[in-house]
Amino acid sequence: MERRRPVEELMTGDFTVTDVADGGLDGAGATVLDGAGFTVLLGADGEPAGLAGGGERGPACVVEADTPLGDVLDSADLLHALVSGTPGLVIVRGRDVVGVVGAEAIKAEIVRDTASRLVAGRQLGDAQPHGRRATPPPSRIQCKTCGATNTFRRFSQAATYTCQHGDHDFVPYWSA
Repeated sequence: MERRRPVEELMTGDFTVTDVADGGLDGAGATVLDGAGFTVLLGADGEPAGLAGGGERGPACVVEADTPLGDVLDSADLLHALVSGTPGLVIVRGRDVVGVVGAEAIKAEIVRDTASRLVAGRQLGDAQPHGRRATPPPSRIQCKTCGATNTFRRFSQAATYTCQHGDHDFVPYWSA
């Protein structure tokens, strides 16, 4: 596996983008994100505020298209989000959403990367990874209660949060 290749090589074009103004939320505050492929939900500011796909809904973990794949695989924050149920990564060029990399594609790359390191005679942890680690911007999640986008360095569905835009409990857009 080539760890320096850009993450965009794994992205799929099977995604749609919807925003709050175009019906991303129905009248009851529930999201309308059950189409085929992936759906990127944009917040009122035009930035990604959620991702749905494969029956999962989660935060928008945004990664620049030219980020080396090795940096993504070495990012504890991104891997934590994927293990926690995020359906994938939103791939952007500047402010434009250009694709999505599904969690399954990242998991497959982790397996290939681990196997290549073991075949090369190295055990995990034997050496520091080369290059920089991906430092993604905070995860962005739309609040179902007020529609505002909240940012989290690390989001856990087991924790409770106060909305960053009002004096109420933060409820992720995907909650029933």
